Amino acid sequence: MKNLSVFLVMLITISVNSQVVNKKFNQERNKTFFKNDFEIIATENSISIITQVIYNAVPDGYHITYTTSFIANSVNDVEAKMNKKIDDLIDKVNDIHLSKKNVVVDVISIDPIFDFIHNDSIPIGYKIVENITFDIKDISSIRNLSKICLEFGIYDLIDAQAYLENSKVIYDSLSKKTVQILEMKKKLCSDIGWTFTHGKIALTKFKDVLYPSEHYLKSYILNSSLYKHNISQNSTINMERKVDVDNYFNYNLKDADFVFNAGKTSPVIQFYYQLNYSYNKTATEEELREKIKKEEEKKQDKLFYIIDKTGNLKKVDM
Repeated sequence: MKNLSVFLVMLITISVNSQVVNKKFNQERNKTFFKNDFEIIATENSISIITQVIYNAVPDGYHITYTTSFIANSVNDVEAKMNKKIDDLIDKVNDIHLSKKNVVVDVISIDPIFDFIHNDSIPIGYKIVENITFDIKDISSIRNLSKICLEFGIYDLIDAQAYLENSKVIYDSLSKKTVQILEMKKKLCSDIGWTFTHGKIALTKFKDVLYPSEHYLKSYILNSSLYKHNISQNSTINMERKVDVDNYFNYNLKDADFVFNAGKTSPVIQFYYQLNYSYNKTATEEELREKIKKEEEKKQDKLFYIIDKTGNLKKVDM
């Protein structure tokens, strides 16, 4: 019982530490990339306005990729073994409404296996490694797909990539909303007395996209006893296996002026859009004449003297 308590304390400690790491990581990354302490900064002759909008887009589908391998004594045997298993797998995924066109098989390598113990240069077998990618439209199907792959002895999920078929509509919505919010902020400045007259505009735009898989940034902790990996055909035994700790990054929604689909709970593709607007006033002709006049008056107010050879001061006429 005592050992169980210690183990639970260790797990809780790791969980708490991971949460602290996640929070600190998010704060530092947001601070590094987006140093926007003030969204509006104005002086007598210049003003800068920052507008930030986020769009949480529900993916149109997911590319789920597994890797697996096949071993046999001859090339023909390993190829037949591979074809049989993949054909049966494709037939089985029809149960979750995945047709043959939704499955892509990519052979990565075919390698001979030598008998190094007897120092024999003739291959005693062959190994084929391939990736299998499934095109899934509904994220709820991933669970059933994983179950089917396990039934076929396919354990290693190497990638789960969300995708959108058309992002133009999203960027159009982001740009329109950004301009709309910018005009609201400019009106606020006008209402409190700042005038947008006789000036020049400067604009910079920044955009970024975060896919669900990119939210998780891996860090590693060496640990030889807390976690043991289940051995599969594609895995190797490592007594110092690394424990994955995920740092989850997300744009700080509270800093955004507007968030599309803020209430979505499914994994989303997050579009970030930032517009930096600045306005610098330029002097009118009347102001330029007044400035020149004041400079001339200052020159007239100044008296210049030189010291002659005898040491006396002598006024210099300007």
